Amino acid sequence: MTIGITYGFKISENNCNFENGKYKVVYDKMFTEYPKFEFEVNGLNLTEINSKSNRSYKIEEIGENNFQLKPLDKKTDSLTEFQKKLTSQGKPYYEITNCKKDTLEFIMRVNLHVISHSGKFVRID
Repeated sequence: MTIGITYGFKISENNCNFENGKYKVVYDKMFTEYPKFEFEVNGLNLTEINSKSNRSYKIEEIGENNFQLKPLDKKTDSLTEFQKKLTSQGKPYYEITNCKKDTLEFIMRVNLHVISHSGKFVRID
């Protein structure tokens, strides 16, 4: 199966997609200490909103149900020491594991065997 991009990032197998709009990140219980933020998707661009950095990214497909966020700028000073260490160990990517209506469940992986965090992207607008 292939992933097609029609209106944002789309996962054809589960009919999941990022449509243009605003989303919030809701982390799973064990990751609730991670900083809360919202983001806006416009085509293949994702911009953080309601966070300290308001960084912008390009959504890049890397396989079925997987994508990476490529920063449009290369700042790393806002990352915690743990996050810097994780990103130095590989190329982190998101794996969409399930979706229902405007909610996409995800796992953020450092590599195939290491999970950084997990939760949901919930469309709010």
